[in-house]
Amino acid sequence: MDLKKHLLDVIKIVVIILIYVTVLFILAPLVDHAFTSLHKDETNFEIMSEIILQLITVSIVWYYVNSVMIFLISKYINLKGISRIESVISIVTGLMFVGLQTHLKSKLNYITHEHPFRFFQFLDDKDINNENSHSWKDVFG
Repeated sequence: MDLKKHLLDVIKIVVIILIYVTVLFILAPLVDHAFTSLHKDETNFEIMSEIILQLITVSIVWYYVNSVMIFLISKYINLKGISRIESVISIVTGLMFVGLQTHLKSKLNYITHEHPFRFFQFLDDKDINNENSHSWKDVFG
């Protein structure tokens, strides 16, 4: 009897995860395409403003989607230990939602790796992107 109940809980968790993933795969591209892709001819201020605005938008949308989903889960699916499941699903869906933001990732990659005004490039002409050059001595020495 206990095994049957635990198996039913596992099936409910799988259904919840599938619903979350489906909702995220629908909403994440909508949020991502509400913002422009990276244009390297934009000013530094414009690129940083877009990154910050997109991060704020992603956070707000994720918060409300998570709140609605938790409300629906607790209302329609009787599941024990919902607070533990809620924490895990919140973390995973947050990471997944941000990970599906392709425009945001390309802008962050540009700012952190390819941007012409990187801090390290002011110091020396050394190639710090080289896989063999990871020490501070190679960068600042």
